[in-house]
Amino acid sequence: MRRKKKSDSGGDGGAPAWMVTYGDLMSLLLCFFVMLVSMSSMSESKFKQAMGSLLGALGVMKFDSSIMELENPNLSGKYQEEVKRIVKEFDDFKSYVIDEGLEESIEIVETDEGMLIRMENTLLFSSGEAEMNESGLELLARVADILLEFDADIRIEGHTDNVPIHTEKFPSNWELSAERAVKVLKYLNRFGIPGKKFTAIGRGEYSPLVENDTEEHRSQNRRVEIFVDYKKELKKQDIRHFSIQEG
Repeated sequence: MRRKKKSDSGGDGGAPAWMVTYGDLMSLLLCFFVMLVSMSSMSESKFKQAMGSLLGALGVMKFDSSIMELENPNLSGKYQEEVKRIVKEFDDFKSYVIDEGLEESIEIVETDEGMLIRMENTLLFSSGEAEMNESGLELLARVADILLEFDADIRIEGHTDNVPIHTEKFPSNWELSAERAVKVLKYLNRFGIPGKKFTAIGRGEYSPLVENDTEEHRSQNRRVEIFVDYKKELKKQDIRHFSIQEG
């Protein structure tokens, strides 16, 4: 009787040896990237770039590094131009602050989300009050002109020092700081900035810039801060544009 020939792929019908090795390699790479992400802080754009490079090297997808780079002018030119325009608006406001001699009372800081305008309370309110004075109204009108220029979320925070307040209207610094933030919000809203963009927060004495150990330091802690989170919105738009390019 003639013997049956053994199959070239093996008698047990299992997967080829190279496929097992390839599967082990993919598992190790997955574990590596999970550990990498858990142990470090990585921006979204850099993570996408790294993952795209890996997938392209493994032949899983066609990959063009210029598409994955969010800072590439072909992809993000509109984003960068908008950032330049907004920064110029704030530079003009800084010039206004200097011309008015307010640089000791107003600070303008660029943050990860956008721009921060920090104003000492004496520019806007009298001690222990939440009604804005004339100089404060004029200053906020100038701020409103800037805020109208871009599509961004606006967060207004009121802060006090640690000196307790106990009045019928303001039982604590929380109420005072919250009322001041709301008053600033309502005034800016009168200039046509949509209400859905605003958030008002009363921080009371719990987020001081410096220790409340001297009158000078306490005056620094009594402040109103306006956060203009324009970068977050621009990045959303740019990521959407990136997704279209990727597709």
